[in-house]
Amino acid sequence: MDIEKLRTEIDAIDTEIIQLLNKRCDLGRQIGAWKHSNNMPIYVPERERMLLERLTAENSGPLDRESLLAIYREIMSAAIKLERPITVAYMGPQGTFSHLAVLEKFGRGVIPQDVPTIDDVFRAVESGRADYGMVPVENTTEGVVNPTLDSLTSSNVKAVAEFNLPVHLFLYSASSVNEIRCIYSHAQPFGQCREYLQSNLRNATLIEVTSTTRAMELAERESDAAAIAGALAKEHSDLPCIAENIEDNCRNITRFLVIGNQENKPSGDDKTSLCFALHDRAGALYDALRPFRNHNISMTMIESRPLKSGNWEYCFFTDILGHQDDPEIAAACAELKQDCAMFKILGSYPKVL
Repeated sequence: MDIEKLRTEIDAIDTEIIQLLNKRCDLGRQIGAWKHSNNMPIYVPERERMLLERLTAENSGPLDRESLLAIYREIMSAAIKLERPITVAYMGPQGTFSHLAVLEKFGRGVIPQDVPTIDDVFRAVESGRADYGMVPVENTTEGVVNPTLDSLTSSNVKAVAEFNLPVHLFLYSASSVNEIRCIYSHAQPFGQCREYLQSNLRNATLIEVTSTTRAMELAERESDAAAIAGALAKEHSDLPCIAENIEDNCRNITRFLVIGNQENKPSGDDKTSLCFALHDRAGALYDALRPFRNHNISMTMIESRPLKSGNWEYCFFTDILGHQDDPEIAAACAELKQDCAMFKILGSYPKVL
């Protein structure tokens, strides 16, 4: 094997890749100009889904699927930046899982904008201060994220995409595990590593704070303190990591919704989120769900939240497979709406690939 000859071939391929990438970006810039003149959104989730689906189908290896998707996310991110830089709001500060979700979903070409709360993410998108928002909606260990559900009912923005982020938790401290007196973190990470804490840090005091980044800041000030945070926290702190992957569930995943002000066209493999409130009578929920069964529609999630009326009335959130423009979905929603005190389609968007 002549390694220098192989390296020369790689160099020639790299030169060709650069030329092709620039050609692709130039075409993207032209598309951006057309979108601007026709008042069309820069980010088109259904186009993204179709492109990534085609690329994975055409990939014969040895490049693995996840690597291919990661590469093309950055390519698409660079192209969007040339069309027009977009701003994505998230609940900060920097280094949180929401921040990581923005980077993993949109790549490094977007402008992340951290805001104090989930409700502020919705307000930023509604007001136009941000083009899109990234909000957590449910976790495989801890369940739904209630502030997101509450904001979805009161806001006029739409769910335009979804993203699943594998969540791995790390213990950061300047001390060894047996010297740790207190641990700072957000409520969600504490809930996702109960077994580890019970087995290894039973006597430590758990202190809930507003974010994992804030937890890192507080733990840095105390020699016998620790913080539970994600991998991105390493980029914003010098605190050593003393334990990795301490989450109880190795398949710990947080599902995020991308929110925006646009309506998506069908991609061919979509999901629709909606919410509704029912009149108080026996069998109301059973009757409300009957249209989904009658139209052969699969429901992937249902949750309830108390309405702010304070009268023990509930709002139900559900995800169904299909696009709101599909005939069967439209018919089922029309039937459901007739029995509801409140009904709202939160958005249709491509399923996670």
